[in-house]
Amino acid sequence: MDISVKAVLLDERNRLLLGLNPRAEWELLGGRADPGDADPAATLHRELREEAGLAVTVGALVDVWYYRPEPSRSDARVAVVSYLARVVGTSAAVASEEHGRLRWFALDEVDGLPIPEGYRATVRRVREALRRA
Repeated sequence: MDISVKAVLLDERNRLLLGLNPRAEWELLGGRADPGDADPAATLHRELREEAGLAVTVGALVDVWYYRPEPSRSDARVAVVSYLARVVGTSAAVASEEHGRLRWFALDEVDGLPIPEGYRATVRRVREALRRA
């Protein structure tokens, strides 16, 4: 099973950065660990710099869930491990070739987007935690 480390990346206004993937779905940024990554935070630091040109701080683990990128194959699963992250400095994100575009969304906007349900549930969890804080 593959593991993908993702960031619920928020800016100073608690807007969420999502990337538009080739399947025309919005998704959290991040990816698989490289051999040189010391831990999940290092993976996110590298991935967010590569995918959006952003420096971040990585916080607490938010969610873990299984995703089937190919629903017809029961053996193809990815464990999606999501962490809360915050932008350091400017929130001017620059899209890489991995995503057609990047966009900041209000957390309440996510429910109306084409986004895998697991990501939607993760964002809801963060949104509710921020409301309680």
